[in-house]
Amino acid sequence: MNFEWFVCLRYLKAKRKHGFISLISLISIAGVMVGVMALIVVLAVMTGFTSEFRDKILGINSHVVVQDYTGNISNYDEVAAAVRAVEGVSGVTPYLYSQAMITG
Repeated sequence: MNFEWFVCLRYLKAKRKHGFISLISLISIAGVMVGVMALIVVLAVMTGFTSEFRDKILGINSHVVVQDYTGNISNYDEVAAAVRAVEGVSGVTPYLYSQAMITG
């Protein structure tokens, strides 16, 4: 029997006059076990939600946006061709970004 089990069993095996202390110890250990289990489950679920959320956001939005310093790219066909030539690029799409006001 290794040292950890020896200490554990000696602590939990109380004499008859100290039986209540052993019951309190078992309840305390069970409470700590449930708390640690809940913490592990919550951390696992939150990690899964974080990675799923990241995948959904990156799936909708582009990973890289190429802009001119002034905001207007006049030769966007040449820029798109240069970006397509980069290894690992799966797609290039020009887009129009502007501000608008909707009135009703």
